[in-house]
Amino acid sequence: MEQRVSIKFCSKLGKTVTEAHEMLVKVYGVDAVSKKCVFEWFKRFGDGKEDIEDEPRSGRPPTSTTLDNIERVRRILADDRRLSLRMIAEELKISLDSVSNIIHEHLQKRKKKFYAFLTLRRSSNV
Repeated sequence: MEQRVSIKFCSKLGKTVTEAHEMLVKVYGVDAVSKKCVFEWFKRFGDGKEDIEDEPRSGRPPTSTTLDNIERVRRILADDRRLSLRMIAEELKISLDSVSNIIHEHLQKRKKKFYAFLTLRRSSNV
């Protein structure tokens, strides 16, 4: 969003696509949007569109990532954090991808790594 506002600003200033892209690269580095993306937004603003939001997309809307399902996953994880994604998906009757999305994106949960360190016993005879 932030870069789109910058692109809109450059467009209104009369900068070229190349100039605008170079400015974005200076500010955002490797996180800057592509030159093609800058061109597409310049075209959109040149056509008189002022909104920086994406156009609505066609297709099936997500139905499994609802507030109810997010809360259900939260409760299941509170009861037993060792359940697999597959077990949660089967219990809630939603897809594995939806469960993964809910856990990682909405609940901000990450798998913790457990490192077991072996202790070496020293022989008392040595």
